[in-house]
Amino acid sequence: MTTFIVLITLFSGISFVLILKKYDFSKLEKVIRKISFYSLIGILICIVLLVFDFRLKGKHTTSIIGLTFLLSTILLFGLTKKSLAKILSGILTIPMFIFGILSLFAEIGVLFFYLITLPFQSPMAKSEINKNHNVEVRVGGFFACGESLVITKTHFGILDKQEYVGNNSCVTGIYKIETIKFKENNVQFLIYHDGKTEFENPYKYQPEIKSVW
Repeated sequence: MTTFIVLITLFSGISFVLILKKYDFSKLEKVIRKISFYSLIGILICIVLLVFDFRLKGKHTTSIIGLTFLLSTILLFGLTKKSLAKILSGILTIPMFIFGILSLFAEIGVLFFYLITLPFQSPMAKSEINKNHNVEVRVGGFFACGESLVITKTHFGILDKQEYVGNNSCVTGIYKIETIKFKENNVQFLIYHDGKTEFENPYKYQPEIKSVW
């Protein structure tokens, strides 16, 4: 999250410097506009997929698409001389810049970025169960005492569908998961964590799963 906030603040600063200095980088603007447009399409596709519990394969794919859209749009705000493009990119850039500054002094800025990035965050850990299934560790919700364990199933070779989500008994700092058993009515994992909780390390976790096959 810290790296994300630093990047947003840095690109916002560059964007506002471009506005103040009134540089003319028309060729660069065209390239950035295309990157922003196509990454926006990527974002919309990701959102539609998320509605149906799908994600693009790859640990960081969704995060990269989202970050590319944000940074290119922020940069476009400083580069473009066209009123419509300035207004549209400004709708995103100005709040990002304000909350980027706020995040340096108040928690509300960090909370803002946490909320908008939550659906696009990369898993904290990911492990292959078998050819068609993976297990991931993701940030838990507001009321979760630990991190969430997610089992996904591969579809069409490029999509992972979320089949199971569970909270693993308040274990935090998970960095590795090993599959002991993965059979119907008998699923077991070994969870390796930072040892800051009272749970044994590795911790044996047996979720109640009825249908991921």
